[in-house]
Order: sequence, then C-alpha cells, then structure tokens
Amino acid sequence: MKGNKKHICHVSTVHLALDTRIFYRYCLTLKKYFQVSLIACHPKKETIKGIKITPYKRYKNRIFRTLFSWILVLPKCLKQKAELYHLHDPELIPLAIVLKFLGKNVIYDIHENIAQDIFDKDWIKFKSFWYGVYNLLEKPVLNHSSVILAEKSYLDRYESLANDVTVIYNYCDIPFFQQHYKPTEERDPLKLFYSGILLINRGILEILESIYFAKLEGIRFEFHCVAELYTQVSKALVELSFWNEIKDQIIFYGRLPLEESYDIAKQCGIGLCIIHPMNNSIKSYPTKLFEYMAVGLPSISSHFPLYKSVLEDHNCGVTVDPMNSRELCEALIRLSADQRLLKTCSKNGKKAVTANYNWKTEEVKLMNMYDRILNQG
Repeated sequence: MKGNKKHICHVSTVHLALDTRIFYRYCLTLKKYFQVSLIACHPKKETIKGIKITPYKRYKNRIFRTLFSWILVLPKCLKQKAELYHLHDPELIPLAIVLKFLGKNVIYDIHENIAQDIFDKDWIKFKSFWYGVYNLLEKPVLNHSSVILAEKSYLDRYESLANDVTVIYNYCDIPFFQQHYKPTEERDPLKLFYSGILLINRGILEILESIYFAKLEGIRFEFHCVAELYTQVSKALVELSFWNEIKDQIIFYGRLPLEESYDIAKQCGIGLCIIHPMNNSIKSYPTKLFEYMAVGLPSISSHFPLYKSVLEDHNCGVTVDPMNSRELCEALIRLSADQRLLKTCSKNGKKAVTANYNWKTEEVKLMNMYDRILNQG
C-alpha cells in the first residue's frame, strides 16, 4: 500500500488532537501510507509529526455538544475532501449519516460501550429514554458503515447489529516507547505516577486518601499526575478533610503529549490505575496499564478479572479493591518497600507487553480494514 496517497480524515469533537489512540496509534500509523488530516480539540491549526490538525473548540456544555457538534464540524469535514472519514464520538452519528449520504466512506470507531455507558454516567437523566434514542440513531450507521471496537467485550452488542466489525485494541507501540523512554535516573518507589483522564470514577479520591493514610504511618508518597484537572474534580479535592495535609505531595501537570508524560514517569516507581467498578470499565483494558508496562513501571490496578489477567498473570504488578483506600495504602507500602519485587515487575512488564499487547498486531488489522474499504468494488 506504499505510495497510496488517498486522503484520510480522523474526526473528534470530544478528544484532544494528541489523544493516544487517535493520534499516536491511528494517525501516525496511517501516515506511512496515506495523506492524513485530523479534526479534533486543539488550540490552533498546525502540522505535528506530518499530521495536519484542524482545530475544533471543545464545548463544555454536554447538551449543546451532543446536539450540535456534528453540525459545527460538518463544514470542516467537507473542506477536507477526504476519501475516508474515521469518526470517534457518538455525538458524530448524525455526521456519519450525512457523509454516507454524500457517498463518503465512513468508519465509526467505538472507544467505549456507549449504550451501556449511559447507565454509568450520573449526569444523564432519563437513562432508559436516551438509551432508546441512542439505539435508534446508531442503527443506520451500523448497517451502512464499517465499525471498529476498542474491546472484544463489545462484540456481545455489536456483532449482531453491524455488518462490518473489527476489534482493534489500544495496545502499545513498542518502538515508540523504546525511542522516547530512556530512563536516566534511579526511580523513586515513593513517587507515584498517573496519566490519563482524571475523574472521580478514576479513583482520584481513593488514591489521595491512601496517600494520607500512609502519611499517618510516617511514609511520604508523592503523586505525579499527568491529566487535565476538571473543575468538578478540583472542587472535590479541596473539600477533602485531609487535603491541606497532603496537598504539597500532589503535583498536577495538566495534559501533555505522550512523550512528555512518560518523561515524568522516569523518576517514578509505581504506576496507578484505580478505576471504579462500572459496567464499561470491568470489561475494558485500560490503555495506561500497557504503557506502564512498556516503560517498565510496576503497577497497582483495580482487582477486576481482566486487569488481573494482565498484571498478576504476568507478575508485573498487584491489584486491589478500588473502593478500599486502606487496601491501596497497604499495597503501596508493601510494593514500594520491596526493591526486588519492583525490579521483577519492571522486567516482566516489558517482556509481557512486547509479547502479548503489541500495537504491531493491531496495525495489521487496521491496514487490512482500510485496504478493504478503499478498494471495494
């Protein structure tokens, strides 16, 4: 497929342009074969690593975003004149319908089990009603577009609904991490690392409480967090009764490019992935686990069977009840004090991610799908 310069346009009105899956997995992979553009949330128009980025304003009002994003982004899409549009948000279902009507190739990429996720989102009222609306809108897209699922577990819903389905896991691009992650200093086991979306259901309150419990025992952890600090989360943190006791141990960096994020991880000894038990989360691989493994960072995660199959089966981390801060505190103290275990977890994590969770296998599936769509008929 080399030399094929057909134009591919990825579109998201929710994700940041430098989203790990969209930019670092898809766009950088496809750039080797196509002209690739990206419409996503970004401060300005620019080209990064050969990817032309068209900025889109991310609207905070969820109702406005859900109802009108597709209309606002439609002119930007048509201006691209691409042969294939790869859409990443449920809000863009109407856009997919319009693009298909105009004769364009469309891929609808399902990052989460959106239909099920409706019941896990506290801010959504009349959940059963919106579940029905979503099913009604989604059906024509599933019938007439190619569909990518981020997890095999979503097949329970989509295999019977969609005509063309491919599962593409968000595994690690091993060469990328080998190129950009070269630790030059000794890791500090008392420095904890987190990268990703920061929400209450991502365990931030339990993490901070475990740090507080450790401090009461005379152990001072530092929490290095690479994530956007949303207003509602910030408010919840300052309302914690113990916030003033630990706030000098918490460092928020905001959202950073992947390279810069894991440059911070060089100094840290343990990665955290404490996600609350939700219908969507317990059946979905957390991408950060694979990234932690790729850089040799031992991890503590939620004790869901899927997560255990990664960390415990490969002996590269431990799992805990994500709702139990004391259990997390005990795991942090135990793991940070065991240098031999930390080194074993680091070594095993690198080995396991290279052998079992490598983007190379997913890249083949992605390219086969694109080849089939662009050359059909």
